[in-house]
Amino acid sequence: MSKTLRTVAVIAGAVALVAATGGAALAALAPAGMAGTATLAGISAATLATVATVASVASTLASIGAQLTAKKPPARGTINQVIIAAEPVSPCIIGRTYSGGVLRHDVGYGPTLKKVKNPYRGMVLVYSVAGPIEEFEGLYLDFQPVSFSGTAATGYYASYLYRDFRLGLASETALTPFWAGMPNWTSAHKLSGKAAVLWNLKFDKDAKRYASGVPIQGAVCRGVKCYDPRKDDTYPGGVGSHHWADPGDTAAFDAAKLTWEWSECPGLQSLKYALGSWARDEDDPDAKYEKVFGVGLPPDGIIVQDFVTLSNICDANGWKVGGVVYEPGDRWANLKRILEAGAAEPMWRGGKLGLRFNAPRLSLHTLTADDLADEDVDATAQQTWAARLNGIRPKYRSEANKWEYVQSDLVSIASYLTEDGEEKIEEQQYDLIQQKNQAAQIAAYKLLNGRELAPIVVPCKPHMRHFGPGDMLTLDLPDHGLGGIDAIILKRQIDPARMVVTFTFMSESEGKHDFALGRTGTAPPTPALTTGEDRDDIATEIVRGADGFSVAPSSWVRAISCTYAGTPKTGQFPLSAAYYVYQGSEDISEDALTTFSLTTTNCVAALGGANDRVLTIDAMSADRASAQVTISHDGTVVSVASVNLTKVRDGGSVNSATDSTLSVNSSGSYGAVSGGPLTLNVGPDGTIQVDVNLNYGASSGTGALAGKIQYRTTPGSGSWTDMAAEESDPYGATVGEPSSLTLSASIAGPSSAADWEFQLLTRRSSGTGTLVALDGAMTVGWS
Repeated sequence: MSKTLRTVAVIAGAVALVAATGGAALAALAPAGMAGTATLAGISAATLATVATVASVASTLASIGAQLTAKKPPARGTINQVIIAAEPVSPCIIGRTYSGGVLRHDVGYGPTLKKVKNPYRGMVLVYSVAGPIEEFEGLYLDFQPVSFSGTAATGYYASYLYRDFRLGLASETALTPFWAGMPNWTSAHKLSGKAAVLWNLKFDKDAKRYASGVPIQGAVCRGVKCYDPRKDDTYPGGVGSHHWADPGDTAAFDAAKLTWEWSECPGLQSLKYALGSWARDEDDPDAKYEKVFGVGLPPDGIIVQDFVTLSNICDANGWKVGGVVYEPGDRWANLKRILEAGAAEPMWRGGKLGLRFNAPRLSLHTLTADDLADEDVDATAQQTWAARLNGIRPKYRSEANKWEYVQSDLVSIASYLTEDGEEKIEEQQYDLIQQKNQAAQIAAYKLLNGRELAPIVVPCKPHMRHFGPGDMLTLDLPDHGLGGIDAIILKRQIDPARMVVTFTFMSESEGKHDFALGRTGTAPPTPALTTGEDRDDIATEIVRGADGFSVAPSSWVRAISCTYAGTPKTGQFPLSAAYYVYQGSEDISEDALTTFSLTTTNCVAALGGANDRVLTIDAMSADRASAQVTISHDGTVVSVASVNLTKVRDGGSVNSATDSTLSVNSSGSYGAVSGGPLTLNVGPDGTIQVDVNLNYGASSGTGALAGKIQYRTTPGSGSWTDMAAEESDPYGATVGEPSSLTLSASIAGPSSAADWEFQLLTRRSSGTGTLVALDGAMTVGWS
């Protein structure tokens, strides 16, 4: 769509939405000012002069000067470096991701120590507005994790680095520096609603910390929390305590926010962005909620069911969203970036915000010439040359590559290359995708959709008004080159004067979804309009569907919330749905000629109620299950409606054990056990994960520590087996300069549940010093 047409489409949708919501959404998508931060980032000349005397921060000051004179970073993608600007963008973290944050206060201060003036440095960085976030998973310097005990860094930066953080509650206390006296920072600098960290550093010219400058700071965060309609017992089909309330009702919205949870689901995060993030000063009982981030549409202006369906699709496909979105900026573009992680797009339907998503569907009706209002059918033979790519090289954000955007393998379709006779490849960056396979799957969908027939414009009689965007119909219009192809409705327009319903379709190739999701290796052929010979064959062989039938609900997908072991939680079953069948405008659901039949896979289900038109599903026996209801009238099948169920298991470990009393073996060879033995019930199947973080120092001399994790399948007896090869700390410790040993290993669990035993062994891998344990933990988990 051209920029002009896109603008017209958004304006048209917004005007319709204003009419539908009484003006509540008038300015929802208009650019707005940045959500303010509690302090300014002003770095005074005096501060710069004093900090400049500290040799350790000279290179950092040069970096600050370069950023202050550079252009404002674009509000697109996720920025790894610290953002420094007088009026910076406001970041909002969604899912799990790394961020450099936004510098809001930076000052050198303190008494002269060892001839070093202003040896302390306080840096306040905001990582996300619209808080609270779920957690700061870890803090990083130069993309390496830094361990802390309380507010103090351990290991290499012990005694030279401290931190304080806030998750961004609506009413926060100010961050507290370890070294008191930080200028222009008081208890009034609360940063309420903003997830922030105060980094407190000390420079000592006799030590080597910060000799090359302050490393790049960053944090891995689990971002803002979301409302999930599927967990809302006031939403049709929802089960749970999640709730949404009108922000105008302060007490109700206060209570609703407490029920939300963190999520990486693109469907839920896009719904949150559409609803907007709202905040108020909770210290003032009369304060009202104001939108601080996102679009801010009311639920009545959103087709919430579309977002629920997308959430189920994303959970079933394992698709996640992660990164940072920024405002002020283009909110429509931000919403599209979030939805892109779920292979979906926003679209206006009936004056409300809905979605177009990629997922398998069943045809609800066979559209024939008898359904046409006139013969003015406009079928495009193929999309434009530019839209029909035969290869995409996706870029995604890789945690393994310091969270930079990296190119993935080329996603291409050989048959399309043969058709085109030349390579037509482009690079596509997915701003909020952090999984390689997911990026490839989304790219494959773009290639496949570029070959579909679109637009196909079909004017229909009024009885077709029951169908709408997202429904799939079979087009049996051989005179127009549409010989029995499936097509999805993109848009519906009703002319009330003529009672003509005009649909705009895009064809839907069989097998597209299996190919895109990597389950098969053959791409569906490029669809084409039928020839005269094809039309003759179709006219004599096709079985025409019954005229004017529509069925609701159509196919639907449901994620079943389960425990770690895959047991559905309370309230997930039974599921039920009553099917309605119309012929034209007449309800024939309980007509004697209307019949319903059921086939099931991996689930317990039955039909009942009046005319056996109520489906009830009581249980499922595998991770995936389905039920198909075939609806017939007078012996002719008019629709097949499917219900697809997928178990969504809780994350984390089912069983776990921890030893926080670790020791160090200062000998050059393995001897006494340094951690454990820990006994844990593991299996059936699953994965066993063991993590060790051991901080150690040297009471004399120097030395580096190495270690390995072992297990045995009979606690108390038998030989031990190494879970992984020995790993060594590359830095080592000296007197007054501690270090740390970090180990991680995993193996598959046994086929039957059993008690296994795990232990940690350490040794001095280099040096001759005496090594001692400081603190640490060994954790074993099975999931």
